[in-house]
Amino acid sequence: MALSFSQSLSHRPLLHRNLPFSLQSHSLPASKPAAGSVKFPSFRCSSPFSDKTHISLTPSDYTKTYFNATIGDSLVCRARSGGKDDESSNVEAYAVGRNIRMSADKARRVIDQIRGRSYEESLMILELMPYRACDVILKLVFSAAANASHNLGLNKGSLVVSRAEVNEGKTMKRVRPVARGRAYKIRKRTCHITVAVKGLPNEAEVEASPA
Repeated sequence: MALSFSQSLSHRPLLHRNLPFSLQSHSLPASKPAAGSVKFPSFRCSSPFSDKTHISLTPSDYTKTYFNATIGDSLVCRARSGGKDDESSNVEAYAVGRNIRMSADKARRVIDQIRGRSYEESLMILELMPYRACDVILKLVFSAAANASHNLGLNKGSLVVSRAEVNEGKTMKRVRPVARGRAYKIRKRTCHITVAVKGLPNEAEVEASPA
């Protein structure tokens, strides 16, 4: 199952005004609102992609809408649209690698080198760095760019690594027998790596924007 938008739809500045879904409002559990509180609407999408697809308005700003598409329990891509401040970078796609068999410190020294760089520059850096983590992160960058190109209709040449982070995963504990009946601990560490990319604004939009 893949999430895809038409070429004309993906390049519109306000994606939440043109969603190709039928919105159905659903009632939330009744609760007593606090004094001075404001209720915010939320909707459930009836779409062929997933039954867990939701669209909600953030309490801070009515103009910002988030669209999440889920497959099972893992979030595979995320599209975000907002007001005038977010029109230049309103779409983001990412890829997640879980339970990678290496420590988080060894992956962070590589992931710090590509954060904020363009897609093509990140590939060049990962191919030249002499670390084992480069192979795994290179596949994640390829996957995130493929999600942005196939699912969101973005051009790979305009992608930038907007977010790259490494979190510690589970630690597998093993035992190494030594002399006199003793045993030493062996900690086999894992990590979770997330790489997110977003599209740069077009050259015409950059020239038209005020300094």
